[in-house]
Amino acid sequence: MHNLQTAPGNQPPEPADAANLGNVGNAEVPWGWADRFCMPLFRPGTRVRMAGNWQTVSHVMLRRLELAIYLVGQEKPVDPAKLELEPTTFTTRRVPPPPSQ
Repeated sequence: MHNLQTAPGNQPPEPADAANLGNVGNAEVPWGWADRFCMPLFRPGTRVRMAGNWQTVSHVMLRRLELAIYLVGQEKPVDPAKLELEPTTFTTRRVPPPPSQ
């Protein structure tokens, strides 16, 4: 478990007010925020590589605040750090819905 404590003289800025998140414009972006971020997206049916072999995700659980990835045919969870998966890009800005066809 990671212990996320900040040194007394090194406090991060307060989170931005939710009402002002869409009006960033020339305003200073809060520390740790960006327009986009990338992370692996584990969900049932996703193909991942573990130790050079392809596996399929069976289900995903949060246990004791830790991510547990279960693979098809295995009873015990796998540490997500041992799995290879191309990261998915997410945005923190509102985007228009895709055009309907």
